[in-house]
Amino acid sequence: MANDRDEFIKAGKEILDSVTIAIDKNDYSHLGADISKVIKSVSVAPRTTYSSARQAQTMNGTARQVGRPKPVFIPFLQKKVSRYLGVPEMFFGGAMGVFFIMALLGALVSGSVAGAIAMGVVSALCAAAFFNGLRKYRLSSKYYQYGNILKEAQYFSISDLAKVVLKSDKEVLKDIKDMMKRGFLPRARLDRTETTCMITDEAYRMYEGAENDRIARENREREAAQLTREADKAKQAAYAQYPQKVRDILAEGDEYVTYVRQVNDIIPDTEEMSNKLYRLEEIMNKIFMQVKRDPSSADDLHKLMTYYLPTTKKLLGAYVELDRQPEVGDNITKTKDQIDAAMDTINSAFENLLDSLFQDMAWDISSDISVMKTMMAQDGLTQEGQGFASAAAAAATQTQPK
Repeated sequence: MANDRDEFIKAGKEILDSVTIAIDKNDYSHLGADISKVIKSVSVAPRTTYSSARQAQTMNGTARQVGRPKPVFIPFLQKKVSRYLGVPEMFFGGAMGVFFIMALLGALVSGSVAGAIAMGVVSALCAAAFFNGLRKYRLSSKYYQYGNILKEAQYFSISDLAKVVLKSDKEVLKDIKDMMKRGFLPRARLDRTETTCMITDEAYRMYEGAENDRIARENREREAAQLTREADKAKQAAYAQYPQKVRDILAEGDEYVTYVRQVNDIIPDTEEMSNKLYRLEEIMNKIFMQVKRDPSSADDLHKLMTYYLPTTKKLLGAYVELDRQPEVGDNITKTKDQIDAAMDTINSAFENLLDSLFQDMAWDISSDISVMKTMMAQDGLTQEGQGFASAAAAAATQTQPK
């Protein structure tokens, strides 16, 4: 500490000499730069303290400490920052500021305009040095305060730290940025939203990996959404040829088919139930495909759309909910078995409905076949037709006049 005191006294003398020379020569153009140079030389000069000397002795083997616990590594405090950072600027700025303010008052009293201006400039520089030192000192205090709170954490939330120190997120973020700017946190980085600070390289690599995964996931979701929009647009264009009633049935049918597929993906790998859902999805697709081929068949789907499908959806929703329960009791097992058995009935009923949609086609085809057989028979192109032709020829021969 004696060395520090000698340096302060020496710096004060140098500043006084500079001021005396400037007044004698009536030239104040270099005074501010000279004073600032002296202040900086003292504030950045390395000092040998008792602790540093003690550490040097320990490293040289002149002193040994046995049995002390291994210090805990605190990533936030990995940079050694002086707890008295900024104190020299505060001392010189304050002390010299008072001196030059007095000199300024003296110059004003004596009527020396040039001297008053020079003393005013120097006083402003001293004030700037004082407040700059004060900011450094406060920031170093916050540095150790935050480090003692965060301990071994390699990353932290700005908001969480702000809650502990009873400050706003904005204030804490500003402190962290100032520490990074001044080199207190040489490895620290903020995330893209400036809500999390990574102190170590390892933490930042983990963040980069998570960020890359997020970007990839968002890109996949964006592409999937684009494909869905394009598919919906194409579907709407394809449905435009149908009447509004048919379009509504087809759109609602797509929703039910999608729901059945989602339920099949959600439930565990129960092969029996899964196969029934695959079968249900297949039958439903065929039903709505037939509606596309024959829009007039939409009138036959009234009960399907207003009762059968909504009830089926309700049953499947209940099955999923029961399947999620952590504990399986008798009621849950019984209800699931009932729904499982009901799917057989539903599939059978939907198959019969699909078959009925082809009834008119079956009648038309049967009629066409009957008419074609009759015409072929009349033309003698079939066995029945040849027999009919022989009988007709014999009858014609008997009726000829002799």
